[in-house]
Order: sequence, then C-alpha cells, then structure tokens
Amino acid sequence: MLRRIGLLVLAALLFVPGVASAEEELRPDLGMAPLSDVKVTTSPAGQQQLRFSATIVNVGRGPFEVEASRVSVDAPFRVVQRVSRADGSRADVGVPAGLVYGGDGHDHWHIRDLETYQLVRLDGGVVSVAAKAGFCFYDTNSYRRSLPGAPRSKVYSESGCGDRGSLTVTMGLSVGWADRYASTLPDQFVDITGLPDGHYRLIATADAQGHFTEADRTNNATWVDLSLTSRKGRPSVRVLAHGPAA
Repeated sequence: MLRRIGLLVLAALLFVPGVASAEEELRPDLGMAPLSDVKVTTSPAGQQQLRFSATIVNVGRGPFEVEASRVSVDAPFRVVQRVSRADGSRADVGVPAGLVYGGDGHDHWHIRDLETYQLVRLDGGVVSVAAKAGFCFYDTNSYRRSLPGAPRSKVYSESGCGDRGSLTVTMGLSVGWADRYASTLPDQFVDITGLPDGHYRLIATADAQGHFTEADRTNNATWVDLSLTSRKGRPSVRVLAHGPAA
C-alpha cells in the first residue's frame, strides 16, 4: 500500500509546474542585452563607422552549447547543438549553421551570423548592415546570476573557439552569462558613410536565422534609436531611446 502511494506521489510531481521530468529539455534562451558605447569614428581610409558594444546573453534553463567537428583540416565542419535534459543527459541536434575563420586578429573559428545588426530609418527601410559576419561566443560577463542553474564562474572560454587547424571546436554560453563584443573590436560597426542626417534605429538580433533550439524567440532582439548629424563633414550621434532587452 505504501509503495502504491509513493508511486502516485511521484507521478503527481511529474506534472506539477516547475518540476522537471527526466526527459524534459532544459533549453537555452538567447537574447541581447542593451546596446552601449554608441559612437561615430572615421577609419584611416575615410569610412564613417557607427560603432557600438553588443552583448548576447543566455537567460534560459540550460546552457547554449554548440560543437563543430570535421574529419580533416580540408573537410567541412558538421555543427550540432547540445541540448541539456533534466536527467543530466544531452541531445545532439544538427543545425545548418556554418563556421567562418576569423583571421582579423581573432584567429579562431566563428559561428556565421549568430548575431546580426541592421540600421534602419525610423520612417522605414534598411540603410546598412554590419560588416561582422561571424562570432565566437563564450562566457565573458555574468549577466543574471539569480537564474536557476547559473554558475558562479565561467564555464566556457575562448580556447573552445580553436584555431585554424582544429578538428573540433566547442562554444557556449552558460545560464545567466553573456558574451560582450566591445565597440573597439574589428568589424564591430555599421558603415554610415554618406548617410544623410536623420533619425535611425540600430537593431541587434541573436540567431535571426532561427538555426538553434531555444525556449523563446520573442526576446531575441534589442534596439537603440539614434539621431545622426554631420557638421563640416564630421558626423556625430545622439542616443534617443533604448528598446527592450532580454
């Protein structure tokens, strides 16, 4: 009799909201933190660049982990996302994401288009997109330690991004952690050369292609509204408003 009661209690717990079943996926939830450090610079070649710092975050229940492997340095990478389960196991999910080698001073592998940036006029129409096409991601900053499962220290590091000869690379974002790309990094800008004065919106989106498994896609983007002006050929920017962030 006691055994039967115990089994009934266990079965009931499996259906209580907030109590995970053994097979339940603990999915990551990608998003963007507020954009910061917005400024205009001019390159030595005369290109006018809208620079900014962007931070991709994981506010889900499980880590965001991606592994890419290949059989030789001449072969293409096969990319899988490792999705954690409540019982401690993981499911490998094949994804169509591609890798690109960052030979711009990063010297490691990037996931293509993990983050995308667009500059649009507030009255409509895309006017520019970012030069940066790939990102290596790992724990750089604690973002929300109050989340269940958020580790106190970094789990994923830059070394997981490998080098040109790597056959396997593993990138990830822990629960409650973020990867910040500073405005000073190569290609972390949008080209605004010749752009007329006006009001614009800079939009940053995590996984705009929808390649990866996550808990919620409605919080993947953030934005900042800007006023761009130019005096005597020297552009300047003023932040007008910030959009919602993860």
